Amino acid sequence: MKNQITCEDIQKNIPDFINDKLDSRDTLAFINHTRNCKACMEELSVEYLVLVGVKRLDSASAFNLNDELEDLMIRNEYRAIRRRNLTRIVFVFAIGLAILGGYLISGMLY
Repeated sequence: MKNQITCEDIQKNIPDFINDKLDSRDTLAFINHTRNCKACMEELSVEYLVLVGVKRLDSASAFNLNDELEDLMIRNEYRAIRRRNLTRIVFVFAIGLAILGGYLISGMLY
């Protein structure tokens, strides 16, 4: 998705969001947009009902798809933030290793 996310972008990415196939940045942008756009939240709810609810019609257990969708949004948001933070930590660690390696190599040369 682009930096400036549109309702069209959201609607195209609903299946990927439900199946947790968006990257961290896109997941957070998706959640932020749908929480602030009534039309996109309604579209997400409908598609979630179709994609998830229809599969469960055969089960005898009761379920609340609205609560499950909210739980999905919270879980995906948490995972996206964790992935983003882990990426930053790995990046800083790699830079630290490169700097340390540079010092070690330059110390060996002199």
